[in-house]
Amino acid sequence: MARFVVLEGVDVAAAARTADRLKLAVRPVRDPATATQVVLAAVAGHDLLVHATAPREVIDQLCDDLSRLGELDHRVGVAESGPELSSDERELLAQLLAGRTLGEAAKALHLSRRTADRRLAAARRALGSASTSEALVIARRNGVSPAE
Repeated sequence: MARFVVLEGVDVAAAARTADRLKLAVRPVRDPATATQVVLAAVAGHDLLVHATAPREVIDQLCDDLSRLGELDHRVGVAESGPELSSDERELLAQLLAGRTLGEAAKALHLSRRTADRRLAAARRALGSASTSEALVIARRNGVSPAE
């Protein structure tokens, strides 16, 4: 599933830093024409960070369109927040931080291996990491503790 982050009320430098951290391409939206270009990129399957400075009605329509195409994270005035993990993703990472294999973690959480794989992939995307080991380091830094 495609992932879209819409930042509103932040400066260009903050948007660029957030895009680098999340490993997403930055697309500025200032008017209906640039909003259309972003939607077309989303239709093509690109994950995007949108730096929105367009009028309210344009941003609202853009968010509505993007939410139909994938996972939307709309942030107003916030660029540098920590990674947002679901409680399910946190539980899985806690199991892995405790030294369990993914199969063992899936069993402990009463999940299929496939569901555990999907949750791990979602957690890696949320943390902006290229590998599971990198995701575990970032998760630990952001307060995820090993499961007991």
